[in-house]
Amino acid sequence: MSILQRLWRASIWHPDAIPPDEWKYRNLKRVWLPLYDIVAMGAGVWAATFGSPLLHSLFDEPVIDAMGVTLAVVATVCLAGVAFPRLWKMEIAGKVTLMSLLGAYAFTVAVFRANPDPAAGFVAFVLVLAIPLPMFRLQLLGEEIKERRNEEGPA
Repeated sequence: MSILQRLWRASIWHPDAIPPDEWKYRNLKRVWLPLYDIVAMGAGVWAATFGSPLLHSLFDEPVIDAMGVTLAVVATVCLAGVAFPRLWKMEIAGKVTLMSLLGAYAFTVAVFRANPDPAAGFVAFVLVLAIPLPMFRLQLLGEEIKERRNEEGPA
């Protein structure tokens, strides 16, 4: 079996990747979570490449670049975890880090502005808006871990 065939078989898009009792989540796992992570990767690349007026009012260029690269790398880790279910531990670490980055950025925008502008609150809310989907995914992963433990029986 070639490496591409093994990757395909290990991916969430393989026909046998999702058991029939979880089919209600197939589009979440195959479409929406990967798309979310791709958008997050794009946001990180955009921040590192161009920044934003709000970012420039808060941070120096090297900090903005580091934040953007960090976001892109973390989103890539999340995508790998979604795409290859065996990497679920990596996905958990990525999702927790992603939510922390978004939350910290929202907090920073809302609280630590040199010249507080109520309009910046909108950006903070939009950033917080991006947190529930990863939280939901962590909840699903937690349920899957619990089911695996129950199937394995007592240690």
